[in-house]
Amino acid sequence: MTPHQDQYFFVLADDDPRLHEYTVSILEDAGILEKHKSFYDPVSFLAFLKESDDEPDVILLDVHFEGSGLSGVDIIPFIREEYPYIPVILLTGMDAEATDEAQSDVFTYFIPKPVTEDHLLRMLHFYLGKSKKSAEQINTLISEMEEFKGYHQLLEEEVEHLQGEQRRLEELSKTGRTDGKGFEKLTEILESLLTKSEAMPSFIADLEKVYSTQFKLFKKVIETLIRFDVQDSGTPGMNIHKVKGTQNVFSARLSRKVRLFYYSSAKTVRKKLLRLDIYHDTKGMDKWIKNNYHSYAEIKE
Repeated sequence: MTPHQDQYFFVLADDDPRLHEYTVSILEDAGILEKHKSFYDPVSFLAFLKESDDEPDVILLDVHFEGSGLSGVDIIPFIREEYPYIPVILLTGMDAEATDEAQSDVFTYFIPKPVTEDHLLRMLHFYLGKSKKSAEQINTLISEMEEFKGYHQLLEEEVEHLQGEQRRLEELSKTGRTDGKGFEKLTEILESLLTKSEAMPSFIADLEKVYSTQFKLFKKVIETLIRFDVQDSGTPGMNIHKVKGTQNVFSARLSRKVRLFYYSSAKTVRKKLLRLDIYHDTKGMDKWIKNNYHSYAEIKE
């Protein structure tokens, strides 16, 4: 039983009528010709591409048209305006170097003249298979790009939301209010901005003290804290180091006056913000961290 042969709509543009007859007979005998259209000059060929609703599968294109002023290489950009991915196979007696520019197009190929039956069919099977694979890759890429656009749009919306929240935080900060409701609102916005950190109650209590007593310092702490949250290795100059005698507890400098103590292990998704030290009370902080370890650490380490 003869295996099924795919058949194609061929368009042949060449100024030699004998080549048309010869090529069509080869394609018919091979069983791969569904239908064909013949053109003998580039102008009528381009007019067909613009006006036709019937998309060809393959274009066989002469490189050198006698007396036309246009070569096959010249009209490839016009072909691509109508059909970006259709395989174009250049037929030419010129050497391959002369068609290098055209072949930089991923769907443009080359068969030298004189065309022989065996060579034509082998090259057609090879190029059509190659073109199909390239088209599949491009379709996959387009699909991935569409998916990426969706993610990118979501990201832009999230960034816009966060920027709005940051502006709200700045507006509230400008008022310099020290009332409880003002701090609660600031804390709510801050927690919405923290994506990789979790503010523990002990940290919030320390932060409120800074808010109530040193408002300018509070604003600086907030700005540095947001940068610290998004950078896994911390902001340069934060002087991060592990707290001695503890497991997975670290210290980071938020300013010259303030140190942040936080917990981070391989098992934690988010860093746990534990304490703020504005009094350089190293002994007091060490004692608190050790005495309260069970309240913030993972159960099994």
